[in-house]
Amino acid sequence: MTSDSDSTEATVGNYVEGPFGAPVPEREVEVTLLHDELNLFDATAVAVSSVAPAYSLASTLGFIFVIAGITYAGPAMMWLCFVPVLFIAVAYFHLNRRQPSAGASYAWLSATVHPYVGWYNGWIQVTTSVLFCVAAPFLAGAYTLQFFNSVGWISTAAANNVWYTAFAASLYLVFVTFICIYGIRWTTNVQWVLVLIEYIAVLVFSVGGIIKVLVSHPAGSTHFNIGWFSPGNIHGYTALAAGAALAVFFFWGWDTAVNLSEESKSQNKIPGQAAVISMFLLLFVFILNFVAVEMLVPASQINAQGVNVLFYFGEVFAGSWAKYVMIFAVITSTVATTQTTLLPAARISYAMSRDKVFPRLFGTVHRRFQTPAIGTLVLAIIALAGLYGIVAFRGSSNVGDVLGYIITDIGVLVAIYYGATGLACAWAFRKAAFEKTSFLFMGIILPALSGLFMFWIGYEVIRQNWSMHMAPTVIFLGLGVPLAIVARIRNTSGFFSTKPVAYETIDA
Repeated sequence: MTSDSDSTEATVGNYVEGPFGAPVPEREVEVTLLHDELNLFDATAVAVSSVAPAYSLASTLGFIFVIAGITYAGPAMMWLCFVPVLFIAVAYFHLNRRQPSAGASYAWLSATVHPYVGWYNGWIQVTTSVLFCVAAPFLAGAYTLQFFNSVGWISTAAANNVWYTAFAASLYLVFVTFICIYGIRWTTNVQWVLVLIEYIAVLVFSVGGIIKVLVSHPAGSTHFNIGWFSPGNIHGYTALAAGAALAVFFFWGWDTAVNLSEESKSQNKIPGQAAVISMFLLLFVFILNFVAVEMLVPASQINAQGVNVLFYFGEVFAGSWAKYVMIFAVITSTVATTQTTLLPAARISYAMSRDKVFPRLFGTVHRRFQTPAIGTLVLAIIALAGLYGIVAFRGSSNVGDVLGYIITDIGVLVAIYYGATGLACAWAFRKAAFEKTSFLFMGIILPALSGLFMFWIGYEVIRQNWSMHMAPTVIFLGLGVPLAIVARIRNTSGFFSTKPVAYETIDA
């Protein structure tokens, strides 16, 4: 007897040996994702590189000050939003233990709340990932052009041109798409290289910046103040909601490890463990860099630099050579996070297609690479079209403005689907709530409260920015309703008639 994964290799003419030894026409053998490939280190690397600290800091650090109106309160915003996002990760851990699936929260909400809710949540995740595959390469393109400008290859006007930036971004997106299609092992190996580059650069520069202030007190620097960690420095609910949406964006991405559960070893445990471990690693890196930047760089310069803040931070820390290191770190980080965002989008759409509630082509697995190749390619093409479409729609010559609008949209969408998952965990395990006192808090109450906080973030940001700036968010949320109805009409598997389940015990 051979396993499904081996059966495609035991070829006899146009036949292969099936799971019970009988010859089966090769064309009828279902090709699945590559199983038992990723260990805990691989999954954690994917999780932390999905968040991509260098990218998140470069794209969002300046907006924490400008949009949220927060001065010297970055560390407070980070740990304050870390807590609810951590318990969303805990919710992922518990739900994945009961139902490992490439669809992750799409599959869990479908099974435990209602198939319509699950489908809608899956739609939000896919569209969020596609939107991010617009924003991330856009930043890589911007940093690449800034590098070309710094060495005199192009003019400052060309470096700040949104259309040139979009073209450079499209080249990165094409490269990332090729890696994602080629295979999960090759993808993970690339992630190890990229994550080491960015983490070493960010950590060394952050520690170095702090030491420089403590030793030499350069002009414009600020001594560390424990008050930076106080939520009292966040001025009102408006600043809290806006800053929280950005902070959620900072931490977003660790759930990629869970979307790769079907390709992981110990798929009930490792993906969830990687998600939780990555949260603590990320909190340390983010707060360390926030403190370093706030100590070394005046707040006015952080505001002025925008998406180039890490570029500037590196230069202030160690001179012109250091800014090139940081540029390289941000570019590698951006490539890594684009890659690990396209991965889960393809897996979620694959899971939805497998359930016959999404177009069939998204469920096609490449026979050699064992990846959802066609779906990955289609999503990349949509992202590429969206890249140029958003640039044209925004009609802005400012790269930072375009990036800021997209990041806000993504933060809201992430808050919504994270919030739904936190509440779903509490609902799914409601019958097991009193099995253990610790689980009542860790698996029910805290994930539910975190989910409500996420929904509040989404509501407040949409309410405060009810304008054309939030158009992508409103369009995506609105489109999900009629598309869910279409999926119901076209579905032939009985998916939408499935009755929700409730788990009566914590463990499977």
